[in-house]
Amino acid sequence: MVAAAYKSTLILKGINKGQTIYMPMSSSDVDAAFCTFPDGTTSLTIPSDDDYAIVDLIVITGGTDTTTIDIFKNGLNASIQIVPKANLNTSNNRQFQANPIGIKGGNKVMFKQKN
Repeated sequence: MVAAAYKSTLILKGINKGQTIYMPMSSSDVDAAFCTFPDGTTSLTIPSDDDYAIVDLIVITGGTDTTTIDIFKNGLNASIQIVPKANLNTSNNRQFQANPIGIKGGNKVMFKQKN
């Protein structure tokens, strides 16, 4: 199949202060490629002012070649998989709404696409 790049929005919420961060993310839909952020990098440094949780991921359409995304924290696979098609903007029950993923302030996170 032909890769179908897509966009999504990662939503993080501060655990103590409650600040919400909306971070656009682009996925190339290519196996083993990392998702990119608006500044062109493949990693997102979590602000050090608080610990945060991924509380939602809103995906527009999803890809055709990749089926999951692995989350990496500080370069290590966190053994957490995102299923983009389960997080479509049309879905009422997306993956992180019921099960947020905590991330320590100052950590770097990356998202690697997989077939």
